[in-house]
Amino acid sequence: MLRRKLWIVFTDLRAWPARRYVIVAAVAVGAFITLATGYASIAGGAGDAPWWTVAATALGASLIGLIVASYIGTPIGADATLCDARWPALGLIALYLTTEVRSLDPVVSGAARPVLAAAALTLLFWALRERLTSERRATTRSESSGSTEGEVCTTCTPLFPRSRKATPEPITLPPTSRTRQDTQP
Repeated sequence: MLRRKLWIVFTDLRAWPARRYVIVAAVAVGAFITLATGYASIAGGAGDAPWWTVAATALGASLIGLIVASYIGTPIGADATLCDARWPALGLIALYLTTEVRSLDPVVSGAARPVLAAAALTLLFWALRERLTSERRATTRSESSGSTEGEVCTTCTPLFPRSRKATPEPITLPPTSRTRQDTQP
């Protein structure tokens, strides 16, 4: 079952255009640098950080890049909503709490840190899978239902509303009464 879900995720990712992969790379590098500033000083390297924090940060930054790229260039019907952003935000916060932040006292320490890191990575992977599932549902119509309508969440607002191309209405003037001067030659 897990193997099938992973296969579906990788199949969906292979269909992405190159533009999305550029976004993945840029966001992943930015997220890694932001998260790694606590334990990787410019000249010193990782120092005393456990190996798993570097691995969790790299994997988490990659997942964050994939999630952000899934918000851009979505097919109609799979637009990113505020509801889609809450789980990746919580995963990012949890991942941040597991890193070595030197400017703050450790909020999470001891054996809880690797457990929180695993939970953060699981949450980020789940959020990515949900985004890709949303895109797949929007692009393929279910054969089991004859309906062409998609699922609509009435409580969520789009993160990036599509601009509505309004066609200009022709200006029509109300009819005026013609005077005798207008009708004479």
